[in-house]
Amino acid sequence: MHTDERLLSMLEKYDGWVKQGKIPYAGKILPITEAFRSKPWILPTQQALEILRTARSFALAKCTCRRHYQRCNQPLETCLLVNYMADAWIEAGEACRISLEQAKEVLTIANQNGLVHQAAFNPEQHIWAVCSCCPCCCYRLQILLQYGRVDLMAHSDYISIQEDNLCNDCGLCAPRCIFGARHMDNKILIYQNERCFGCGLCVTACPEQAITLQLRNMGLQGQ
Repeated sequence: MHTDERLLSMLEKYDGWVKQGKIPYAGKILPITEAFRSKPWILPTQQALEILRTARSFALAKCTCRRHYQRCNQPLETCLLVNYMADAWIEAGEACRISLEQAKEVLTIANQNGLVHQAAFNPEQHIWAVCSCCPCCCYRLQILLQYGRVDLMAHSDYISIQEDNLCNDCGLCAPRCIFGARHMDNKILIYQNERCFGCGLCVTACPEQAITLQLRNMGLQGQ
């Protein structure tokens, strides 16, 4: 595998921050809003929009990961900066203020393109961005997938639940799962729930509504 010095420097930075107790982890997966189907026990604070709604300010910027790596043609304007980071980037001319409705549209487009919502953490602020990124460019997702550093990426509070009696093994959910929880074997869908990070991308791909998100503890107890 080609040595990626920039990615290794990011890994070293995240490791240092975690060891010093400055951040709990590099990022946390956020479930997409569209994955929820009117469940009364769903906590809205776990959704990306709620983070923005409660922020002092937020702004839209181009994804720094995809700008650097340029490995795909995914949308660039998907990085939603929060509070002081939003103010700093706006002042530098690198971001613009948008409304909550516009932010919702950004997240919807990200879902349509199979991008994973994440809350990004750094020492200066608990959450500094809500980003939607791809496994080929995202620093945090690359570190997770290439180096197996599950300790630097927190699961969302949800897990996908498979209703096998509704699943028709179409396989549409499999390529949406970047974490390897879903794959096809002899035209049969295989789901490994221990690999699920709870992003919800599989839910919105299922034409049979055979997949739902449940709170992680509740979902694991029911399987």
